[in-house]
Order: sequence, then C-alpha cells, then structure tokens
Amino acid sequence: GVRESRSRLAVLGDPLGFTRSPELHRAGLETLGLTGSSEALRTPPAELPTRLADLATRGYRGVNLTRPLKETVLPLLARVSEAGRLARSVNTVGFEPDGWWGDTTDGPGFVDWLGSLGRQPSRQRVTLLGAGGAARSLALALASAGAREVAASARRPEAVAESWRGIPGVMRVAWRSVEEARLLQRATVVVNATPLAGTEFPVPLPSISRNALVLDLAYLSGPTPW
Repeated sequence: GVRESRSRLAVLGDPLGFTRSPELHRAGLETLGLTGSSEALRTPPAELPTRLADLATRGYRGVNLTRPLKETVLPLLARVSEAGRLARSVNTVGFEPDGWWGDTTDGPGFVDWLGSLGRQPSRQRVTLLGAGGAARSLALALASAGAREVAASARRPEAVAESWRGIPGVMRVAWRSVEEARLLQRATVVVNATPLAGTEFPVPLPSISRNALVLDLAYLSGPTPW
C-alpha cells in the first residue's frame, strides 16, 4: 500500500542541536529498498503529545526520540516493549491504526557495538555516567548479557531509585563520590550518558583507567572534547 511504498520518519528531541538520525533513517530505508524521507524536529516535552498526533495524522510511519523525551512518551503509548517498560525509556515509536507502540534500541545497539570491537559483554565492568533513560536501557541490556559489573553514577541517586527499580543488579553511586572514583579505576568501559558534551567533562580523563574503552553518547559533528 501507500504506507509501505513511502515511509516518512523523523527524530524528535530538545534542543536537538546536532543529529545524524535523518541520515541513518534514509540509509536504512535505502538498504531495505524503500523510498522515504526523514527530518529532525525540535520538540520540547510539553509539545510531544501534539507533535506525535500531528505526525501520525499526516501519515508518518514513526519517529526516533532523543533527550529529553524517552520517558515523557511512555503514557502516550498503547504498547511498550518489555525492555522499554523495565528501563522506562523508549527511543523508537511506531504509528499503527490500533495504537502507537514504543521500544528501545539503545541497549541492544550498545551490546552489538561492544561485540563488533571484540569486547565480550560478559567480561566487561561498565560505569555509566548519568542515570537517565539511555543509561537505563544500556544497563538493562548489559545486565541481560551477563556483564561482570554495571554501575551508574547519578547526581541524586535517591531521586532516580524508583526509575531504576526494574533493573536489578546495577550499582548506583553518587556523582563525584569516592565510590565513583573506585569504579572508574577498575572499569573496562566508561560511558558518558549525560548531556555534557562541551568543555565541561563528565569526569576528568586521568580518573579513568588507561585500558578502558570510553564512549560519549552525546555526539557532535566531530569528536567531542572529552
């Protein structure tokens, strides 16, 4: 049908200063032999319900979500995957006649990426800097893959305790604490899952083991300063 012959997609977020999602969408469509388009639409949380309803009405197939919408979207969805429900984070929304669905690809994508580098997830000690939706999705996937250790550093650990309830076995420590410093020294993988992407580093690089793999989830047109 018409919906299958041309797919209209988008990525939503705020401030959405730089994103390559439209390029990735178009490449994916081309690989599947589909025609379509994708665009980046700045969308504050308060405007998300109206934005999704408008796009669905206009025949869009779905959207990707980035900061700060991954948890905001949950009440708007008819169906949420088990991973999305446990992590309380959705980065992919599809529009269907019987209701909108949500899923998260952050965690599985991260685990696949580790594998592509020859790093078996079950042998990794991972420290996540930040405790938002993306960090929860990564933690859930890593725990499911049998990672040796998964920890998340949060500015207010007590404030995020409820949102992490569905992810057992993950240590949560306070930002810039002694516990965080110990984790960074023994971590084999360190992930910046905070919005810090400029000259303010999430943690000083000398505090991380020199043998660790370092990943910045925040990305710019070139490597981030960190």
